[in-house]
Amino acid sequence: MNWTVTAPIISHQKNYRFEPITNKHHESIIKYCMGKDDSGLILYLQQMLQELCTDDSIIIENLPVIDQVFLLVRLRSICIGTRVELIVDGDEEDKKSTYKTSLVDIQKNINQHYLDPITVTDDSTGVDITLHYSSSWTDTSTSTYITSIRTETTGIDLSQLDESKIDRILDQLSTKAISKIQKAIKSLDGSIEQMVFVKLPDKDYDITLSHDQYTHLLRVLYSDTLSNFVELMYVFVKIINMQLSDVMRLTPSDTQMYYQMFVKETNEREKAQRDSNANSGRNVPGFS
Repeated sequence: MNWTVTAPIISHQKNYRFEPITNKHHESIIKYCMGKDDSGLILYLQQMLQELCTDDSIIIENLPVIDQVFLLVRLRSICIGTRVELIVDGDEEDKKSTYKTSLVDIQKNINQHYLDPITVTDDSTGVDITLHYSSSWTDTSTSTYITSIRTETTGIDLSQLDESKIDRILDQLSTKAISKIQKAIKSLDGSIEQMVFVKLPDKDYDITLSHDQYTHLLRVLYSDTLSNFVELMYVFVKIINMQLSDVMRLTPSDTQMYYQMFVKETNEREKAQRDSNANSGRNVPGFS
């Protein structure tokens, strides 16, 4: 049985098992980050989560985006590391500042402000509209927040409706119901803006999550430079003599741990050799 990690899908209120992020995944993510290919990055991250999830009933792309972001933060903290160093631009007169943030704190903050689905009932038509966080990374139209539509007698299969058909249903609702829907969406978006990504203790504001900054924040979390990654792989293959295919199956956190052990052992061997050489010099006959 392969090692797996647990991560919650918050909207399901349930933990699921995921295989870990490996160096192979991390290399691809770094390349997308360095290429500033946001659409490619999102597609790859969704495919990666789908591949890593051991429950075939879960369709990652149908989850609220904030759920996907939470999963990526959770897996990053387990498989790469729990702390991230960020450089934040200052005001015109301020220099750039460096801050460290805990991914554990980010997860707690998302959980703290996460809202349950909101149902709006239109009394004039008897239609119930249930809304939750948007399921689209780029589109924030009303239809992306709708998770179910029910009449007094039956539910409507949203998978059979495109955006234009959903809009026609919304057009039939009363003005009062539309106003409630807009208020619900505002509440959902507002809760995301309360989720702190990094605290700035020396400023009068914090950096919080927002729908239009998701990909930028994920690039910050995952964007180790490719040159450093390649250099680390070189050490493992050429100096430690591991097979590249084996190294690529390791998690980044395990790779760092093994590298630190290798550096420690190398330093100890070099120190022992220097001490041995020094002692040999002092013990040469005829010298004091």
